[in-house]
Amino acid sequence: MKQRNTGWLSVGWAMLILMSLSLSACNSNDDSSNTNTVTTRTWLDVAYAATSTAQKLDIYLPATGNGPFPTVIWIHGGAFKFGDKANPQSLTALNNAGYAVASVNYRLSGEAQWPAQLEDLKSIVTYLRTNASQYALDSTKFAAWGASAGGHLASMTGIALASDANTRVQAVVNWFGPMDFYNMDADMIASGVTRCTGANGAADSPESALIGATVSENKAKADAASPLTYLAALPTSTTLPPFLIMHGLMDCNIAPKQSERLHTAIQAKFGATKSTLMKLTAGTHGGGEFKDAYVETSVIDFLNTYLK
Repeated sequence: MKQRNTGWLSVGWAMLILMSLSLSACNSNDDSSNTNTVTTRTWLDVAYAATSTAQKLDIYLPATGNGPFPTVIWIHGGAFKFGDKANPQSLTALNNAGYAVASVNYRLSGEAQWPAQLEDLKSIVTYLRTNASQYALDSTKFAAWGASAGGHLASMTGIALASDANTRVQAVVNWFGPMDFYNMDADMIASGVTRCTGANGAADSPESALIGATVSENKAKADAASPLTYLAALPTSTTLPPFLIMHGLMDCNIAPKQSERLHTAIQAKFGATKSTLMKLTAGTHGGGEFKDAYVETSVIDFLNTYLK
């Protein structure tokens, strides 16, 4: 019987298989590139809720890359009664470091009292997480960063929303936020720094306007708007995000002791690694040492540790 020559068949099949695999790989790469290509880099005045015209945010993506991008939620300050999402802190540096920035507005105290602002924070995180793919955001890597009143609200975001995976953020940066309204005046006196604002316990203070009552006469209502109260209520099993807390020792608006109170409470309940406190010797209320380049770098290094 004549023997069949199968050598050329084996070589032929091998070539066909290699060509098929190569074509499949090329098609796969092309599809992925087309699917993930980002054509829009900025969205302004996006409504995250429908209760108020204040409930809007802006989204800024890095200039290059298709994401999904880790995201920093910037929460502006302004004594809870003014301020705006325009010109978010360190936008260029954050974008250059590969972060998307969602700069948010929330209902101010002249429109709504606490806890309306907490409801807005929850709506913000929920909206961004639900619509993450639309904006090329990484829904598993959110950070909240705020200064002054925004520092209070960033801390609230990290603490009050930590029990639900749908609203939990993965890192928090708090710049000199008020943490314990009822003790703000005593902390300022103890700091030895001459106050440059009115008493926080007074009837006309920003904190009194936020809670709808005079802080010095309504400890229960003041405490109800404190991140420390929400922290105390959390089970120790809660996945609390890590905190970076920064405060200037020359701050004449909010005493550094306010940040120390939060830092100490977090470490006592959730461990030393959950909170880092940086005291800026020449730092004021967002000025002085806060303008030094290392401060911004420290924030981005912290974010890189927990979001990248």
